[in-house]
Amino acid sequence: MKEVLKSIQVVLKEVGLYQGKIDGLIGCKTYYSVITLKEKNDLKKAKKDIQKILADNRLYFGEIDGIFGGNSMSAFNHAIPAPKITDDLLIRIQKNCALGFAGNINQYADKYHIKTKADLCAFIANIIHESNGFNNLRENMNYSASRLVQVFPKYFKSLVSARSIVAQGQVAIADVVYGGRMGNGKDNGDGFAYRGGGLIHLTGKRNYTLASIGTGVEDLLVKHPELIIQSEHAVKTAMWFWLNNRCSGYANKGEFDQVCRVVNGGNNGLAHRRELHQKAWNVLF
Repeated sequence: MKEVLKSIQVVLKEVGLYQGKIDGLIGCKTYYSVITLKEKNDLKKAKKDIQKILADNRLYFGEIDGIFGGNSMSAFNHAIPAPKITDDLLIRIQKNCALGFAGNINQYADKYHIKTKADLCAFIANIIHESNGFNNLRENMNYSASRLVQVFPKYFKSLVSARSIVAQGQVAIADVVYGGRMGNGKDNGDGFAYRGGGLIHLTGKRNYTLASIGTGVEDLLVKHPELIIQSEHAVKTAMWFWLNNRCSGYANKGEFDQVCRVVNGGNNGLAHRRELHQKAWNVLF
């Protein structure tokens, strides 16, 4: 595929969107040049030229129409397979990354259909952000009263009520915040047992149940939710979430921000996720 990618770089260079080497190596310069092309309303000939290159190599099966949408972008990304990663490469993306996760990411990526560089970079950027470099694999419920009012105003209407719960400890806090929803019982410790866990901070007994089934461990994570911090379970549950929520489709269409919204439910930490995404494209080959 290297010659295919070099041909695409030539097209991008001819229209002034790419200034790098014609080397067939797709880092963030080439990738974001294609994203820019996708979002432009003009440059129809360049778009058609790239569509034809992809079609000639049986990567694109749509019309050669110069409308470079999600299918064209996905075809381009499928020309760039997901590279293998190492702990050292992850540390180059974020220097505080904990060791011991690269092997399981490599082992299970294909099984959960993370097959392109675009998909892998989006996944890596989000799991590093969510877990602070694989260092925070369980949600910390040790909130102050003022912080509870700020973060969970729906459940804590005043400092007085927040102080009362804080005095009862983290299990009580989790019962208020997560009890009675997401498959959790109410006032029975489920909120704490099934608080955010793993690389993507899976939350709620329902998700722990579905992830157990989806990763082939039956009800292990329901009976022993504390195991979600182990590398294999942390990686597989994050990949199960990724697959179950169709994140690969968004990533391959070049819709990284939408991937982040699916993972986070909003735009929290979006700037940092984008920074990690760019670093991943430049580090992983």
